[in-house]
Amino acid sequence: MKNYRLFFFGLLIFLFLLEDGVLLYNRFHPNHTVLGLQLNNVSVSDQTKAQIAKLIKSRFDTDFPLRLSYKGKIIDIKKKDIGAVINYQQTLDELIKEGRGNNFFTNIISQNNALLGLNRKSVKGQVSKPLLFLKNLAVASEINQSPQPPRPNFAGDLSQTLPAKNGIKVKIAQLNQIILDNIFAPSPKPIEIPTEVVVKKYNTGNLEQIRKQAAEYITDPISITSAGVLFTLSYADLKSLLTVVEQVNPDNPSHNILVLGLDNTKLSQKLDPFAQKVESITNSEFNHHDSFSAIYGQFYTNTRRVMDVPIGSRRSQRVLGVSTKNGQKSIYLTFDDGPNIVYQPLLLDILKEKGVKGTFYFVGSNSKLYPSTTKRTIREGHAVADHSLTHAFLPKLLPNQIYDEMKTTKDILNSFLQPNKITLFRPPYGGINDYVRKYANDLGLAVNYWTVDPRDWSEPTTDLLVQRATDNLKDGDIILLHSNHFSTVKALPLIIDKLQQQGFQFGIQK
Repeated sequence: MKNYRLFFFGLLIFLFLLEDGVLLYNRFHPNHTVLGLQLNNVSVSDQTKAQIAKLIKSRFDTDFPLRLSYKGKIIDIKKKDIGAVINYQQTLDELIKEGRGNNFFTNIISQNNALLGLNRKSVKGQVSKPLLFLKNLAVASEINQSPQPPRPNFAGDLSQTLPAKNGIKVKIAQLNQIILDNIFAPSPKPIEIPTEVVVKKYNTGNLEQIRKQAAEYITDPISITSAGVLFTLSYADLKSLLTVVEQVNPDNPSHNILVLGLDNTKLSQKLDPFAQKVESITNSEFNHHDSFSAIYGQFYTNTRRVMDVPIGSRRSQRVLGVSTKNGQKSIYLTFDDGPNIVYQPLLLDILKEKGVKGTFYFVGSNSKLYPSTTKRTIREGHAVADHSLTHAFLPKLLPNQIYDEMKTTKDILNSFLQPNKITLFRPPYGGINDYVRKYANDLGLAVNYWTVDPRDWSEPTTDLLVQRATDNLKDGDIILLHSNHFSTVKALPLIIDKLQQQGFQFGIQK
């Protein structure tokens, strides 16, 4: 027993001397890390800042992406995608300071943890919050699947009923943390994207009516025309667009029912070539709102007649009063149809992050509905302009209605500005006639159009939208975008980067 006590006492003395020796070593090597320290599972024991900086640059500050996976699908996220930048100084300072505090016992604990591999530090850095949020949404848009109600087999035998399907939803908060935790030191092994199953119950009482309507409504084609160009949805087209959607039961507003509908995204994509041809003839913005109305009007009433969609006037026009630096190529980002509280705040975040200003053509009724977004847009230095009160095709209206559309919106927007200075007007779809010109002049509004229309409303792929918005541009070109489409939000950072690489400076219209 006595020998045991002596052994134990001797061991304590040995450990104490060892601890004291290690701390003494640390004291005489103030520019080295403590023994055993790790940085993202890589040893940085007893290293100087210069040695660690070299390690960080070769090991962590690379283009190697963070790899995410979902059911075999791989999604790569590079540091530049979310504006991730390693903070060398913060990382190095924290490593050198570790185990060198003023408290003796705290230093012992830190040093022991380092030697035991329990004290692992991570690379420090910053990310762009808007770009990170946007990347989370982009990942979710690739993975998320809405629950599908039971539906007739539109692609095959209508008498067959396809069962309901559960949905899949990405857990955004968890995904966000995974990206933050791993972007500076990504593992070669993909990390599983966190998801949850979305289950929904449906009222399936009217499936037979949907089946009957589907058989009837696709028998005859639907046609519209614009600028003399004919667009037709054939039997096969209509069949490929059929879907089932939920809507409020008009007879019982507290319940939903299933109804026959068309897939809007697919319809937009089918309209895109037609829109391109119409715009090439008219040099006006394609009237996609009225085109949808004309198609749905024929579909739901099961009546067929070629409906003409109104067109606007010429859009090509050089910039009226702009703000840029002299001697540089200028480009102008303009955003129609806002404000809104879904996508426009994301656009504003991206523009702020990139240090770019734009011109927002606001619909008066939207500005009244979302005053906080209107105020933020002005506060952050963007130009705002008149885009009518209700986004109507003005040439179809009576003269007094045209005047009210323009004047009311100007007054609404001026109420947010000090001093009042709304001076630009963009008619929806470029629709103009003598009354629009006269009232614009009477109200002191310069009519301004655009020179480049990437047709973001058609929900093209991000790469295609970027290509459309950035190819073959000239000094002074005006790009027409919209603030109510997710496709625009996803593409905007890439559009800005590519235009800057081409040597363009961003200006605002005044």
